[in-house]
Amino acid sequence: MNVRIYLLGTGTAIPLRRGLPCIVLKINSHLYVFDIGEGCQQRLINMGLSPIKIKSIFITHAHGDHSLGLFGLLQSMHLMDMKNPLNIVVPREIYVLLEEMIEMKLVKPGFTINPSIVREGDVYSDDNVKVYAFPVKHSIPAYGYLAIVKDKYRIVYTGDTMYCEDVVKHSQGAHLLIHEATFASIDQDKAREEKHSTAVDAAIAASKAGVKTLVLTHISPRYNDTSILYYDAYRYFKNTIVA
Repeated sequence: MNVRIYLLGTGTAIPLRRGLPCIVLKINSHLYVFDIGEGCQQRLINMGLSPIKIKSIFITHAHGDHSLGLFGLLQSMHLMDMKNPLNIVVPREIYVLLEEMIEMKLVKPGFTINPSIVREGDVYSDDNVKVYAFPVKHSIPAYGYLAIVKDKYRIVYTGDTMYCEDVVKHSQGAHLLIHEATFASIDQDKAREEKHSTAVDAAIAASKAGVKTLVLTHISPRYNDTSILYYDAYRYFKNTIVA
């Protein structure tokens, strides 16, 4: 079994230095996409990842930087002659928007789409992976995802969130925690105001959950040198990577 993680978008809503949020879990030849900011289909193709290999898409919340790439991706899949059905787990707002765009023929998938509204609990499973959704704390309703690969690997992606005990709970013993870290600790007041996390928040969650590796993502473009985020987190959790 070949399992890989591709971090195709690790920035915030203004993509000055990094792409909009998009994470791909590849299990053998199958792709599972978590968040789909604009331009993700181009980055998929540039990495040699075929959009028609995507089995399921999971969106954490309805903010545009995490969701608006969905419609372009669906059109690319259609033009690439996608045949297999696609599962999509999305917030209610995106579910309604997708239905309206299909009804108005602004999106013409040409293949079967199985959409569902994200909720707490089991949201998807197949022979490769089981995916669970859990609520996090952001400025609008938002969810993180826990992916369990072949009952062997546990991978958690928070999406956008403040420090949240639900993240700690669902990350217990995880092999990989991909946690938003929009701000450095020097900007913690701004983080609280915007309901985002600092690198310290992410590291404390990783430490309390006993994860093996922490990856910081959703990095604000205000930081020319991201080492400030790394050293913030390193004080609390050593095995940290800045995406």
